[in-house]
Amino acid sequence: MTNKELRYLTDHYDEKIETINRLCAPLNFIFITDQHNELVKSVVPVIESMQYILDRCPGIHFLVSGGDIGNDYNPDPNGMRASHIRIMEAMYSLGIPVHCCIGNHDDGLGNMIAQHWDNRNAILPDEMHRICGKYNPTNRNYYYTDIDTEGGDYRLVFLDCTDKPYLTDANGQYPYGWRLEISDEQAEWFENNVLNTDRGIFVFSHSPLSNAGIYGTANMTDRIKPYDDLLGSPRLTYHVRVCKRVLALFSGHVHYDNVHYDGDLPQITTNCALLQKWAPGCPERTAGTITETAFDVVSVKGDTVYLTRFGPGTDRCVDLIRARSTMFSRNYIHN
Repeated sequence: MTNKELRYLTDHYDEKIETINRLCAPLNFIFITDQHNELVKSVVPVIESMQYILDRCPGIHFLVSGGDIGNDYNPDPNGMRASHIRIMEAMYSLGIPVHCCIGNHDDGLGNMIAQHWDNRNAILPDEMHRICGKYNPTNRNYYYTDIDTEGGDYRLVFLDCTDKPYLTDANGQYPYGWRLEISDEQAEWFENNVLNTDRGIFVFSHSPLSNAGIYGTANMTDRIKPYDDLLGSPRLTYHVRVCKRVLALFSGHVHYDNVHYDGDLPQITTNCALLQKWAPGCPERTAGTITETAFDVVSVKGDTVYLTRFGPGTDRCVDLIRARSTMFSRNYIHN
């Protein structure tokens, strides 16, 4: 789309851009999640509008997609793939690294099973890696990358919450749909590799590691609730609570803005980029206006995370309580 066609979004961006630049944070990135591209309206224009921000905020280092990028409600598996590729190409075109968490809608299995469609053409992990893994240095769909800034040295961890067994039944169908899972292999990698660092750690996942205190997971209908529990997560939850180098957790999935402190560990979730009012407490959304989308520019400065909202919702500040401890004071606190 042309700049003129995107003005219904970008005309609202300047004040937010000024806020970001005024912070002068040493670490900045875009966080967008649950695009569900083309379920209601394509979110590709939203991605394209981010170039306006990047052109005016040179300190933004990368983009993180929190998962559920595409349209798994398309009965044509080729249409589903095209939707995934379309949104990834839009994000890659921004010219900054794009890190992706895989969402429970991204393989297409959940809706294929719900609609009784043949699911042998689902998007399996290797194909998902080819679509979303341009900046993933491993052959898995979970990985980490290290980044050094003037404000501190960080490890950014991207988990795969769809790390379930891709086994077929007697009819050649995959029986596990929207199932969220962390495998033992991924948990061992997290314990033995990820946490073996002196860096401050930020963990990104599609779904929250723990649902406790997270609005959008509790009091849901029986049709939805079983798919919200992340199998295998207690093992990781234990380690992020114990390892004080883990500074914050980021996720999507619940389509709602949460900042929940699990003791001294903040868990941050973000409203969906999809044009949808998921729950009564969510803001109203209208196509063709700034409320059409929701994403944040995340700025880390000292012991605070600033989330600047583009779209409905409010800007948020999150205290990195663990960054105030003695072990981080020299490396992570800049006055």
